[in-house]
Amino acid sequence: MPRRIRNFVDRAFARTVDLDLLRRFLAPFMDTIDLDWDALPAGEADRREAVFDLFAKADNRFPAVLQFALYNITTLSTDPGMRIIQEIAQEAGVDLLARYSVDGCTDDLRFTPRFIALVTWLDQRVIFDRALSAAAFLAHSTRLERDADREDLVPQHQEAAVREAFAEAVRAHFAGRYNGHYCDVRWFEEDDLLRILILHGSKAETRNVDQEGTEDTLKFREIIQSTIEFDPRRGAVSVGSKSATDAKALVRIFGKHVLGDADTFEAAASQQLYSLAPLQDHGQAFRFHIDPKGEITHVALRELRVDEAELTQTGRLRRSPWFLTINDASNAIARLKQIAADLDIRDLRIVHAKIEVTVEVDDVETVVPVTIRPPRTVSMRDHSHERLILEMLEHNGIRKRRWTGQAAAAAE
Repeated sequence: MPRRIRNFVDRAFARTVDLDLLRRFLAPFMDTIDLDWDALPAGEADRREAVFDLFAKADNRFPAVLQFALYNITTLSTDPGMRIIQEIAQEAGVDLLARYSVDGCTDDLRFTPRFIALVTWLDQRVIFDRALSAAAFLAHSTRLERDADREDLVPQHQEAAVREAFAEAVRAHFAGRYNGHYCDVRWFEEDDLLRILILHGSKAETRNVDQEGTEDTLKFREIIQSTIEFDPRRGAVSVGSKSATDAKALVRIFGKHVLGDADTFEAAASQQLYSLAPLQDHGQAFRFHIDPKGEITHVALRELRVDEAELTQTGRLRRSPWFLTINDASNAIARLKQIAADLDIRDLRIVHAKIEVTVEVDDVETVVPVTIRPPRTVSMRDHSHERLILEMLEHNGIRKRRWTGQAAAAAE
């Protein structure tokens, strides 16, 4: 944890943070961390340097409450975290920065993600806590995805008995896996998405600690987050977890208790969800098709990795003796053709493709790196625009949908 404290107050933050704001934040802890604010140098530059040195030397003297607060503030001190805070504040009709704005200054360089997270923690704790829960759904870059085996699924989470049965099943799973006793299940509905945040204990760890000058051991279970997102419109569930075993179990528990059938997503478990066949079929002529009126404005194919691995008749993967990774600013397939003209991409296996998706919302552009790794994996650090990106991949034939008879008939 001390390293997270040092990462929070870096040089840029120490030079720009509102010192009165930081003093408010540290006021309850000054005696514990041996900080006498009035004894800091009088000059602003020297005072800021002293603040930086304090956090640069952070150690376990920093009380747990302060470490936890800094950890949570750091979690939201990112561009996606800032967007979440601003969206929730806007919905609540709250102007977070009104009291800190300078008249006539339209571009205040102080208003960084870390500044906004700190202000929200101090002034609007309810908004901060809501944003912290929402940020949990962005924490897992790679999530387990499953499509339902039928359409028209209606989650029954509005019933208290359903929520209680689901929560009890989740608690039983994690207690059996880790022998932990803490499990908190939180339900959220945003637009037409159902989101579930699960806070639970993990595997027990033991550390040697300094206990008032003597060596002792401390056994603890870290509280970690697992998330479930269900999109009824697409009949898709997405689970974020540190453990693949836990993720698969949560899919079945969700299907059983919320949708009424534990096997709802089982048929998709062994089927291909992502395919890079469109890239192979079209070669260097391949282009991503996007809606000219949509929020995605550009997609660049930045990287390809290819090799000669192939599936045998028994279904096993025969490994390739070589692989080649190609990078380019916009079209890695065209670059491959330039570098290795004798290679025909149709005769190769594309191991993965990395794209950059440019999304423009309210005149603000965000570039989201996405890695596509068939047959069932897509990774992105920023899941804020995940639904847009997945829809775009579906329209380009890269993400496959499980069409039922009713959906196929409607399409025809």
